[in-house]
Amino acid sequence: MKSLWYRLLSRLLVTLYYHRVRVMNPQLLPADGPILFVALHRNGAVDGYVYKSVIPRANFLISVQLRHSLLGRLFFSGVEVARGKDRPVTETPHVHGDNAALDACADYVKRGGALVIMPEGSSDLGHMHLPFRKGAARILAQLALQPELPVRVVPLGIHYEQAWAWQSDVEIVVGEPVSIVLPKDMTPAAQVNLLHERIAHALEAVAVQAEHAEVFAERERIAYAATLGSRRSYFAALKALENGMPEAESMSAKLREKTTRTPGGSRLWLYQGVPLMPMGSAWAYPLLWAVLFPLVVLACLCNVVPLLCAAWAGKRFNDGRNTIALWRLLVGFPCLLLWAAALLVAALWLQLLPLWFGYVAISALGLKSVRRVEKLGITLHNWAVAPALRQPLLQWRADLESLVRADNV
Repeated sequence: MKSLWYRLLSRLLVTLYYHRVRVMNPQLLPADGPILFVALHRNGAVDGYVYKSVIPRANFLISVQLRHSLLGRLFFSGVEVARGKDRPVTETPHVHGDNAALDACADYVKRGGALVIMPEGSSDLGHMHLPFRKGAARILAQLALQPELPVRVVPLGIHYEQAWAWQSDVEIVVGEPVSIVLPKDMTPAAQVNLLHERIAHALEAVAVQAEHAEVFAERERIAYAATLGSRRSYFAALKALENGMPEAESMSAKLREKTTRTPGGSRLWLYQGVPLMPMGSAWAYPLLWAVLFPLVVLACLCNVVPLLCAAWAGKRFNDGRNTIALWRLLVGFPCLLLWAAALLVAALWLQLLPLWFGYVAISALGLKSVRRVEKLGITLHNWAVAPALRQPLLQWRADLESLVRADNV
């Protein structure tokens, strides 16, 4: 039951907060057996929920401090590490000291478990990944001494269009397996160093980096524009831009200059830094907005208390963009459950149960349509204030897509 709870919780939280989670190279995910996943860490503990939503049997190496409180025990589970700075607790199972933690992780994998370790140790939404620590390599060194054990080591990357934003898209990238075959007559330290190099190389293949934060932000805008209205991978577009694409970056800079002010003097609205315009059947945009906008407004009004609580927590407790989503979920999700339960009790008391089911349906449809309504509103505004810019903007997007696709072939 405990395992089932954390599986359902992860799936529910990710469904509530993010619009779509897409897995790239799913054929590289092992179906069973002992597995060590080495994963990038971008968006705080929310990364764990996203990973677990697509790999339900995965367990995580976590800090024991995450489970000090009742709320922590409700939201987090895994192989606990009690470091020297961590306050001792009586909750089991947990392990004291780094060596004992690594031994516990190795033993968990030997018994056929699927363990996720994030070698960066902490998360950051910056333009580069954090330095990789050697804990995963030390675990692998223990496992590599038993060649009869069919352990697979799989790197995972995670990429958010806007990690902190409600209803953003997420991509998980599964990389090629890491070899744990070691040359003979190597010292233990040399084994760890070699395995660490292999892990770092595998993780860098599923990561995207830039020399400066401004450069990374510009490439995110270009990647988003190049994947609009298509099934093309956001990660693939970012990866194509990683080594620099002067032509695409020049096109983006010129467009910004032209669209800062429209011919009528109005500003275009942006979504993730990109001015949107109708694509395809333009007549469908106002019709769809007219249908969805009232639904979204009604859903938000029906859930105004949990939404305000989540927004307040995201501003009050976060210590960086990489913790905004976590605090919104930690506060907003319990508030939503209590709010729905209170409405259910009231509906039963007043014998209005069908009305409560209507509330659930409106909430589910409306809250999941927030992102679409926002994009539709931006698109319709831009089309209204600068209709002459529609074709140039669509051509710009198509040219960017062609450039990024050609560079990635």
